[in-house]
Amino acid sequence: MSVTIRDVAKKAGCSIKTVSRVVNQEAHVTPDLRDRVLAVIDELGYVPNISARRLVQNRSYMICILLHASGVFQSSLISKVLDLGYEGNYDILIQTYYPAFSRSQSKIASLINERRIDGLVTTPPCDSDPYLINMIQQSKLPHVHIAPINPTGGTPYVSAEDYTGAYQMTERLIGLGHYRIGLLMGLRNHRTSLDRLYGFRAALERNDLAFNEQLAIDSENNFPGGYNATKILMGLKQPPSAIFALSDEAAAGALFALNELGIKVPHQVSLVSFGDMGFSHQIWPGITAVKYPVEQIVEQSVEMLIKLVEDRPLDVKQMIFPTTIIERGSTARKE
Repeated sequence: MSVTIRDVAKKAGCSIKTVSRVVNQEAHVTPDLRDRVLAVIDELGYVPNISARRLVQNRSYMICILLHASGVFQSSLISKVLDLGYEGNYDILIQTYYPAFSRSQSKIASLINERRIDGLVTTPPCDSDPYLINMIQQSKLPHVHIAPINPTGGTPYVSAEDYTGAYQMTERLIGLGHYRIGLLMGLRNHRTSLDRLYGFRAALERNDLAFNEQLAIDSENNFPGGYNATKILMGLKQPPSAIFALSDEAAAGALFALNELGIKVPHQVSLVSFGDMGFSHQIWPGITAVKYPVEQIVEQSVEMLIKLVEDRPLDVKQMIFPTTIIERGSTARKE
């Protein structure tokens, strides 16, 4: 026979309501009594009825992470957020969202309106969709943005110093004598891409170098995007002596294209990336990269969301983590 809450209360010498308060992490229980109840729960192997708990509290104990696509960033995010959800006793729903698809809109509307999720973390570029943002605001669903396109309106968000990271990496390339730098820009509806572009341009301006639109290529943040953009850059009459890919996957595609063209890295072309979430140190030569603090960003955003869900005050509403440059073998002084 399974252990019931009544069994725990009897052995702990307290009321069923007290056991319920301990299980649900409510106030009005002294520390000694809480410890005694927890010890009995552990001794008897009591497992709370989650369905009943959810019904009584009118909560799902489910938080949703909204993603737009798959890739290294998304994989890194999912891995970390699952660990955090486990530690916080919340179930994690990973949901894709494509603004152009009515089915996608209906799916998220159902999750929100039927209160099947307690809170939501949005990742780029989901927050750039007015329909989604309006729906979240009207429902008053607790939510946190990761790198929002418009970090305004008082919504909590977590991001990184994308501008500073791009600026510092561009300065480093210029210091190595690279004045024609190709930029694989990524997606314009991502705040991270825009900030990295602005940082790149600021570093050029600081060193009296003009921004050359021919050297800045719109590209997907994936392997084919980096491959195709690099082929375009190296086909120019005056190709760049360095390439800055704004994602690891694009950098891997760029390296493949350079190898295919017989161009040596770093002796003929230096290559750097933004991310350092997997590919940068797993290929040869290792890619010098701006390290994006994805684990810290995810951890902070989930912790903020759980506090909002549990109606606890936030210490901060906006958190921006620093980036760092990781040196590897893909850069050299221009010959």
